[in-house]
Amino acid sequence: MLWSILSVVAGYVTWTVVFLGGSAGLRAAFGLDADGATSDVGILLAYLLLSVVASLAAGVATAKLAPRLPMRHVWILAALLLATGIPVQMTSWELLPAWYHLMFLAALVPVTVLGGRWQAARSRA
Repeated sequence: MLWSILSVVAGYVTWTVVFLGGSAGLRAAFGLDADGATSDVGILLAYLLLSVVASLAAGVATAKLAPRLPMRHVWILAALLLATGIPVQMTSWELLPAWYHLMFLAALVPVTVLGGRWQAARSRA
């Protein structure tokens, strides 16, 4: 039970560290304010790519650490990421275009699951 909880927590922490660290790097690279607000499509696509990388890494981490049934743990992680992502995107809805928020949220679950499936397949091989 403890490893089950830790695997999901590790995935969540992985997503947070990758995304927040990467966001700080993007803000510094593009000279953005602390809130990261922009309407530049290229920068927004960079943020979406960063979210994809964070979601893949989180799914991999959870599947790797899950003691058994790794995909069950990955689905729990994906649900938690979405449950966190919805209110976060709602609070910043005015700062960024709607298409960004919708794409960000739409990608969270499938990309996290993809990372988990990739790791689960690697573990079986």
